[in-house]
Amino acid sequence: MWSLERGWLKSIRRRLIVALVGGLGSLLVVMFLLLDQMLDHHLYARLDAQMQDRARAVGALLASGTPVDALMPEFREHGHTDFYTIWDRQGAVLARSSSSGEQALAGPPQAPADAPLYYDLTLPDGHRGRAVAQRVVPGHAGDPRAAVLTVAIERTDVDMLERRIHLSLLLVSLLAALGAAALAIVVVNRGLRPLLRLGTRVAALSPETAQVPLLDAALPSELAPLAAALDRAFGRLYDALERERRFARDVAHELRTPLAEIRTSTELALRGGDAGRAAAALAISLAAVGRMQRSVDGLLALARYESGQAEPQPEPLELRALLEQQLQALGRAASARAPGIQREGMPEWWTSSDALLLERIVANLLQNAVEYAPADG
Repeated sequence: MWSLERGWLKSIRRRLIVALVGGLGSLLVVMFLLLDQMLDHHLYARLDAQMQDRARAVGALLASGTPVDALMPEFREHGHTDFYTIWDRQGAVLARSSSSGEQALAGPPQAPADAPLYYDLTLPDGHRGRAVAQRVVPGHAGDPRAAVLTVAIERTDVDMLERRIHLSLLLVSLLAALGAAALAIVVVNRGLRPLLRLGTRVAALSPETAQVPLLDAALPSELAPLAAALDRAFGRLYDALERERRFARDVAHELRTPLAEIRTSTELALRGGDAGRAAAALAISLAAVGRMQRSVDGLLALARYESGQAEPQPEPLELRALLEQQLQALGRAASARAPGIQREGMPEWWTSSDALLLERIVANLLQNAVEYAPADG
């Protein structure tokens, strides 16, 4: 199960969607709880204020000696009505509303202090109610023994309103959560489009075509470092591929003439009949093999130098000997194109250079001169 979950969350899209939906869902839950708490507090505050007004009115009527039930009919009707009860200091009932019948209100959990005490209770008619208990000045409630006045009202309507508000908040929260999830999916998909386009462009790169830069002005700034790094990496890869192609071309070009000489010399040696001619043919083949070895060594060194794996190693060289060696090697190839190579006096000339690289440069120059020279040149 854990491996499946890890595999499912390997997707960046899924991780972002889960994180966004989880974060927005948590925010909505917190907002729901806060709003619910605020609304409950507001509803009960209004209910408590209403009871406090009723308690003041009842206390004023009792202090004046006016029958409460006569002026406030809600205290004499039965069922879904209001109630009041007066207690003395010992908790004995001194008076109660007509709506209470023979049953007095349940007393407060503790004697009220200077401030009113609010509490929930079951009313004499069996409904849920809320009551306020407050101390009264002896003699101000129509009886010198009166100490506590409690007024209670039914809270059925408030409870129904509270349930409706809770249901509405829950429905709105669910709709908001669904909307947030849909929005998160849309936003994540749109946000990942540049990354997907970048992946498509990377997949379209081919060693057979020229490198197309991935970094452009349309790319988001967050992906620009990645595109730049990929451009550098693919640039090095393309350079390596080009070096390999150039190395293959150079090897084919460099080995073509020595291989032809070896083939010709070997055929002459196989004809037999003349030991001297066979020995000369084998000597030519051996010299061609030596040139092939030097050509391959030079090309390998050049490839290492271009890739940065090594650096040229200068050493003292005498150019006249190098030119004579290369001219002798080109004698057979030149004879097919021109009557011969004319040499003028060459003084001894020393220089400092990498032997393999300089040999390749001189060989290429002479080979190009022979290959592209006019027939009578």
